[in-house]
Amino acid sequence: MTKRIVMAADYVIRHHLGKEVSRTEMLKTLEISKNMGLVLNSDNTRRGIRFICQCCKCCCAMLQGVSKFGYANTLITSSFIAEIDQETCVGCGKCAKACPIEAIKMTPVSDATKPKKKKKPEIETDICLGCGVCALSCKTKARELTKRKQRVIHPETTFERVILQPLDKGTLENQIFDNPNAISHKALRGIVGGLLRLAPVKQALMSDTLRSTFLSAMKAGVTLQGKGWLTKI
Repeated sequence: MTKRIVMAADYVIRHHLGKEVSRTEMLKTLEISKNMGLVLNSDNTRRGIRFICQCCKCCCAMLQGVSKFGYANTLITSSFIAEIDQETCVGCGKCAKACPIEAIKMTPVSDATKPKKKKKPEIETDICLGCGVCALSCKTKARELTKRKQRVIHPETTFERVILQPLDKGTLENQIFDNPNAISHKALRGIVGGLLRLAPVKQALMSDTLRSTFLSAMKAGVTLQGKGWLTKI
């Protein structure tokens, strides 16, 4: 992993897109990013990580893709999800303001036991990234991250991420029949796409066994083409 990051850093420094910093400076920058409520993320792989990034909701195109256009599948979430303890929550709304993808909405509430609490936060769990920014903003500790019920499968390498994303997004037909000018490919994309959208097929595509078989077949095909190096990145 370190080698990958060093290669990426060398490129950035060589082209004057950034500067070399010490480990102490880097850790200080990460601490500042945390205090500013930025989203710490990295390449969506378990090995061969090429970058780490601190994203703000006003500038990051990926985060805006979720908050403004609802493209939740553009990002692989963490293995955690935000939860709220409504008993401890005072309804201040700081978590909603802090959320980088606007997954927290403040809704009116009428609680006789808490007359000062006019609103309560509700989480859109289908788009929550599990970044933890909301928990850091909560002064009453009413917000915390818990393990997701459904396991999040993070790709091992960049090759696996690129190959497996069509399975997760339901666009596998575009990966297989990728010639936009071929009439035969267009027809096959329609047929295969319709088949893949059937509920039983969609469920089967999420199984570890099928994903492993599909990935092995793709690796074998790439290797036969003399491009085995792609499977290592």
